[in-house]
Amino acid sequence: MSRLGRWLSRHWAALVRGDRDPRHELGRRGESLALAHLAKSDLKCIARNVRTKGGEIDLICEAPDRTIVFVEVKTRTGDVYPGELAINRDKRRRLIRLAQIIARKRGWLDRRLRIDVVVIVWPQGGEPIVRHHPNAVTLDG
Repeated sequence: MSRLGRWLSRHWAALVRGDRDPRHELGRRGESLALAHLAKSDLKCIARNVRTKGGEIDLICEAPDRTIVFVEVKTRTGDVYPGELAINRDKRRRLIRLAQIIARKRGWLDRRLRIDVVVIVWPQGGEPIVRHHPNAVTLDG
């Protein structure tokens, strides 16, 4: 069975009822939790789910020192496949390219920029665990 076929077999009933993709909902909950965590670190959210031709940045925040922080959020229901492993070489390149495109479009090239990764592990019936990795992807490659 194809990847699409497997996905449809898992989510067909929800689609017919008009429910959203459960993974999308988990991702939105994870982003909201990441925002709350980042606010405790004095990061102010200035944009969410910013789309460009090359992809999407989950969160854009501003640090007290005016650094622009691009945040990739990875939410998992278990720690079998840690979210950190999803930030492979291709994903790092894509994040760097997206950050540079957005910074150019918004006139932030004169500001310090960084890319953080926030991993949320949300076990079934348990409390979520938040792992924040500041400057996880360096913009110089």
